[in-house]
Amino acid sequence: MNDPREGTLLEDRYTVRRRIARGGSATVYEGLDERLDRPVALKIMHPHLADDSSFVRRAQREAKSAARLQHPNVVSVLDQGHTREGELYLVLEYVAGPTLREVIAREAPLSARRTLDLLVPVLRGLAQAHRIGLIHRDVKPENVLLTEDGQVKVADFGLMRAVDEHTASATVLGTVGYAAPELVGDGPVDQRSDVYAVGIMAYEMLTGSRPYTGTALQVVSAHVSRDVPAPSGVVPGVPPALDEFVLRATARDASRRPVDAAALLDLALAIRRSLPAPQDPPSLDTALTQPLSALDGDAARAGTAGEAPTEAFGATTPRGDETATEAFDARNRLRREPGPGPGGNGAPGGEAATEALGTTDRATPDGADPDATRVVGTQRGGRPTSPILPNHDPEATGTTTAVGARAGRQSGSSALRSPEIPRVRLNPRLPPLHVAVAVILFALLLTVAGFLGWWLGSAPGSASATVPAVAGQDAASAERALNAAGISNVGVRSTTSRDAPEGTVISTDPAASASVRGIEQVNLLVSEGPARVDVPTFTGFSADAARSAVTDAGLAVGTVTSTYSTQAVDSVVSQSPAAGASVDEGTAVDLTVAADSPQGDPPNVVGQSEDGARSTLESKGYTVEVSAPVGSHLHRVVSQREEGDTVFLTVL
Repeated sequence: MNDPREGTLLEDRYTVRRRIARGGSATVYEGLDERLDRPVALKIMHPHLADDSSFVRRAQREAKSAARLQHPNVVSVLDQGHTREGELYLVLEYVAGPTLREVIAREAPLSARRTLDLLVPVLRGLAQAHRIGLIHRDVKPENVLLTEDGQVKVADFGLMRAVDEHTASATVLGTVGYAAPELVGDGPVDQRSDVYAVGIMAYEMLTGSRPYTGTALQVVSAHVSRDVPAPSGVVPGVPPALDEFVLRATARDASRRPVDAAALLDLALAIRRSLPAPQDPPSLDTALTQPLSALDGDAARAGTAGEAPTEAFGATTPRGDETATEAFDARNRLRREPGPGPGGNGAPGGEAATEALGTTDRATPDGADPDATRVVGTQRGGRPTSPILPNHDPEATGTTTAVGARAGRQSGSSALRSPEIPRVRLNPRLPPLHVAVAVILFALLLTVAGFLGWWLGSAPGSASATVPAVAGQDAASAERALNAAGISNVGVRSTTSRDAPEGTVISTDPAASASVRGIEQVNLLVSEGPARVDVPTFTGFSADAARSAVTDAGLAVGTVTSTYSTQAVDSVVSQSPAAGASVDEGTAVDLTVAADSPQGDPPNVVGQSEDGARSTLESKGYTVEVSAPVGSHLHRVVSQREEGDTVFLTVL
């Protein structure tokens, strides 16, 4: 089905091309910036969200905050605007590549190194966001994009907090598989909620599935009540360090997780450094040791005759019943036999003959030693072929030069060489320069290790300090108190609070009296004051239901009074503040409920007209009896008295 937005132009600049995805709060399109002629992503909010002016204001503030987040591992927010219908839209950097969800579906379970190679850039982007006070709140594989050249970017910053405040249930249920316990409970939400989501992603990358499946309610319950298991329980072979990474990131108690993405990034980098180095492609030397073909007939005969020549690989005339594996076994059966002595044919000092492949079954010349060296590259007729090994400097590597030598002729080696040195050395010793470099690097590492030991043990800021009690102070005073106590690394986070005045410290992390090193960060949790709440409608509710609704809305129940009404008994007939008013969280709401009998004393109606007095009293639930003496013509009430629910009026 065609989307009616496709092909439209937003604010004379952005052409909507095609729909990419649709979520709970917005639809994402591929677009074109006509002014700069570049592809962009257009995220257009759903129409029902545009009707909420408070949501739109919050969303605009969040988008401006997200636009400040400039990092190579974050999808950039480029612009924002409104459609002709008034719907908010964001202009984002366009990433033409797969999501992490597609990578997991294609590759899972991922190796430890592949997992960390993808998670490290995610954590770099989140760490930058956390530094400037942004929390993503919706970290999941669908929001991790890969460019065509493999760069990793985190998407969907901006609007996350605004959407959460507008409809928390939609956000939580949409990402329930990655939601931290505090997102679905009553705990405060901070950077550690993003850390939890990254831990769940790591589990999924290592195992191919999330730790909990089922209905949304079942998954939410599992996140709140159960610990995430170790990935190695599902996929044996996951390194213990990655098990620990997942378990720390997904701790149910937020205080046991790394404090933010930067701390988790440090852990990920340390684990990646500890992994075995990736295997390099085979070198020429290692390639030459691989079996290339079976042994030739001479080699087989040598084995049966009790000879043990060194058998190299690559014969051009393989026997049908001998495989490359047999050739390898033959090489391992090498043994040296005494030769005729120094100066003998080909093998000095009792060195066994070396048989190089590339020869064929050819008669040995008369008088030649059958154990003489046959050099790589000869075939039937004695014509030279291409050598298996290249020419080498004999003084550097000790190898022989295979250039069509006949049996017993050796080129590029010394006739006085020790018989313990093989004629072909595939793994030459390191030259002295390499050894010197290794020694220098080792010395540098020792120097760095010594410096770090000094820094951690006796450098400024390494001494222990006790966190002072600063709750109730303003942020500036609290920071000065921490500095005076020897704590120089102070962070500030903010949250709403009903009880603490705006700008005052609610608590510290670590808590007061805790012992920390001077270089460790102590975070101040500062109050933003009470949150603002839009008062819902409570009229028509029963008194009990209205009390619960008031509390659920973050408000307090004020006075509850009764008044006579024709509505259902005990239902709310009025409220104060009125529905739709914007008030501080915790504001008291007064309720008036219906009663079927007069409440309190009747109002004084003396002096009113007869009709007005009757209307006033009957609206309060009273029965009215009128007494008018003969000749009355003013129709004014001159006196009143009540008996129970009846009021007697005297009218003149």
